Amino acid sequence: MRCPTIINTLARQFHAVLLTACVSALSATASAQAPPNPYEVERSWPPYYLEHQKLFTDKAGTYKAGKYPVWTIHVPDGWIGNSTVIEGDDGLIVYDTSVSVEAGEYIAEEIRKISDKPIVAIFYSHHHTDHYNGTSALVTPEQVADGSVKIYAWDNFEDEVANEFGAILPRQLMGVFYYGPDLLPPEDKAYHGCCSPRVLGGKAGYIPPTDTFSEDTEMVIAGVRINVFYTGGEAISEFGLYLPDFDMVLIADEFFYALANVHSIRGSKPRLPENYMNALDRVREIKPEWLLGSHIMPIEGRDDIQRYVTTSRDAIQYLWDQGIRYINKGYTPVELQQQFKELPPYLDLAPFTRPMYGKPSIIAPEIYTGWVSWFGGDATDLSPTEPVTKARRYVDMMGGRDKVLAVAKQAFDDGDGQFAAELTQLLVRIDNDDWEARHLKAASLRLVGYREMNTIARAWYLNGANELDGKINTAGLMQLGMQTAQRNQTGAELLESWRYQVDAEKAADTGIRLGVEFTDSGDSYTVELRNSILEISPGPVAPDIPVVSLSVPQLQEILAGKPAPDGAGDTTVLASLLGFLDRENEGFSMHLR
Repeated sequence: MRCPTIINTLARQFHAVLLTACVSALSATASAQAPPNPYEVERSWPPYYLEHQKLFTDKAGTYKAGKYPVWTIHVPDGWIGNSTVIEGDDGLIVYDTSVSVEAGEYIAEEIRKISDKPIVAIFYSHHHTDHYNGTSALVTPEQVADGSVKIYAWDNFEDEVANEFGAILPRQLMGVFYYGPDLLPPEDKAYHGCCSPRVLGGKAGYIPPTDTFSEDTEMVIAGVRINVFYTGGEAISEFGLYLPDFDMVLIADEFFYALANVHSIRGSKPRLPENYMNALDRVREIKPEWLLGSHIMPIEGRDDIQRYVTTSRDAIQYLWDQGIRYINKGYTPVELQQQFKELPPYLDLAPFTRPMYGKPSIIAPEIYTGWVSWFGGDATDLSPTEPVTKARRYVDMMGGRDKVLAVAKQAFDDGDGQFAAELTQLLVRIDNDDWEARHLKAASLRLVGYREMNTIARAWYLNGANELDGKINTAGLMQLGMQTAQRNQTGAELLESWRYQVDAEKAADTGIRLGVEFTDSGDSYTVELRNSILEISPGPVAPDIPVVSLSVPQLQEILAGKPAPDGAGDTTVLASLLGFLDRENEGFSMHLR
């Protein structure tokens, strides 16, 4: 199966991870010993799904905002990471540079069709990679360094880029693959609810910001008045632009042709509903005649914009407020999923509140988790029976494996894929090699998935089915992805990652102290293992602590099993420390447990 570029919002240092892992892992013999699935499920799509998909196809090109010198450039293959260009008196201003160098090259070609003026300023709306990775195709690092081009971002931008992923990278890496169509065969590919089915290219062309904002700011660039206003919705580094001379607002990820994805099941930092609402309220306060964005076509009409934006923010507040209402009635996360299967008809405004990207039954339980915790309130759940043991006892109680499988088959035949999947989950949990149960669970997930309108949930169902059928090499995805990630880490990031690899069962109360001096950056750190935790302290190393002096590539080679270079220092202590780290990238299954 061919694997296109991953659609994701990972930080720039991990973009190549996904490309490499996807291509390599899918070429592995994941299904070499997997028997064929005897169950056939007819491929289908909900009617509105196909209608909504048309919003994102065959739209590449440049769209001018009426009479004003402002254009939105939509990159090929969908609307992920589009760019807005503003023409000033003596230069061009760019709001977002798209997802890759290749996308940036397309944008550069489109720009030259409308103006030969130089780019003098670039704004990064926020730290998701589909908004800043095309920069080097538009301007050179030298132009940025000599001040010819200014690059603006919010003051937490670079910290958020660095910290968006890292501690739980393995889990997030798997989530990125499952929540989109990238691992699916061509006949199951569609698009991603905010954007598109594919990404143009994969090279990273990020250039760091030169200037940052810490508060709303008014400025003039190339004769264009620009009011920068903080939004912080989908990303806490996010901001929009108001162009008073054009009666126009530019906004990024807080307004889509779909319900906002207030919670991402792929794995992300918490997103606060009120931040989305506040972002849209800023647009409502301004009441612009034009609204442009990174994932929409230019919209004209003050009244229409007010209606679209107000309904979108009201849908978010509805889920938040009503979620809290039902939490206060004692509802658990699962009960909230049942309560919020869809928005009420009066909040249905196609396409802006349709559940193509965000989904009410996914958003509502996250509100519970954010406000209460994972605990539903029943003390029975505080210390549950181990899952495999519980599954085995349930199956025994229900009359054994064959009886459970027969009931699951009947549920599947009756069209109840959800219950069939829940029953076969017990059997697969007991025996991962029970192919009859795996195939039935896979078919059940396809039955549910083909009925699903939410693009993220649909992809997860279908990817899960393929995993159960042995068509996804999860170990290959993880191993190759993590290896590539480690090659792109800085020294500080590399040491920090060791914190989450300490093998507590092996380390116990062992104590080790080691100084690490990176010869390429000049940075020094003291690494101390104690009580099965690892403390990393930057700064000069104390004289009584053994030291290794290495470049980052040299340390990476040691981690890959190569011998330490001569003159590297006390590599014996380093070897002892590494012996207490769990550095195996074995991968894990999402659907076989």
